[in-house]
Amino acid sequence: MASSLRTFTSSLRLALPLARPTSARSGFRPIPSGPSSSRWASTSADVNNHGPYLTLGELANNKGATKTHVRLGRGWSSTKGGTSGRGHKGQKARAGNGKPKAGFEGGQTPITRLFPKRGFNNFTSKKYAPVNLSALQAWVASGRLDASQAIDVGLIFRSNLVHGIKGWSGVKLLGEVDPALPLPPLNLRLSRYSKSAAKAIKDAGGEVTAVYHNPLALRQAAHPEKFVGREVKEAKPVRKTDILYYSNPAKHGYLAKDPSIAEAQSSSA
Repeated sequence: MASSLRTFTSSLRLALPLARPTSARSGFRPIPSGPSSSRWASTSADVNNHGPYLTLGELANNKGATKTHVRLGRGWSSTKGGTSGRGHKGQKARAGNGKPKAGFEGGQTPITRLFPKRGFNNFTSKKYAPVNLSALQAWVASGRLDASQAIDVGLIFRSNLVHGIKGWSGVKLLGEVDPALPLPPLNLRLSRYSKSAAKAIKDAGGEVTAVYHNPLALRQAAHPEKFVGREVKEAKPVRKTDILYYSNPAKHGYLAKDPSIAEAQSSSA
């Protein structure tokens, strides 16, 4: 036990930095081997009596690592008293950020008010994704759409005939028939149709129906996997213009085929 203690003491002595005597009173103090981030223990010969070791009270930050907070309004001798470095009066001497609101031009009429405004943004307007009849023929001919089942807006979006539903209120079929492609009888349930496209589908033995979709129903039609177990019922139109459009047989509205609505229209007429 004694031999192992002597071995440990000798190895510890070798591991310690070189020391030199300073005075009989203070004993030894370490010789710094390079720059250090702390004040090393013995700045004076009579302060440190801990030998070659540092204490927690002698550790300090690097030079420049901390910054002293400027104390304002504590007397003129600090050069930041009285007006606290802001000078006398004026806009920059006031409380706050010292800056006016965006668009302020010193009191004169700002340029945003000098020019007249014309028109308005119609928040009730709807934009329909255009689908050409020839593109629909190509999708059916390539097998991307099945002509034996009803083609609605959900199939149009999921087949990438229209890329994404963002910004759209539905799908409108436009254009003429491409004679180079076949046109089988189709059962279409889209939002709107042009006269030429609707006539071409009917002439081919198909059927067209204009169906209303609110934003939630349109999302469910395009992404049915997101509504599994929480399916929503398709809402009927509530605005007068939409009700008149989708209940008009000349516009191929789906409400015109509802017996209750047709009876109500006939009685009102």
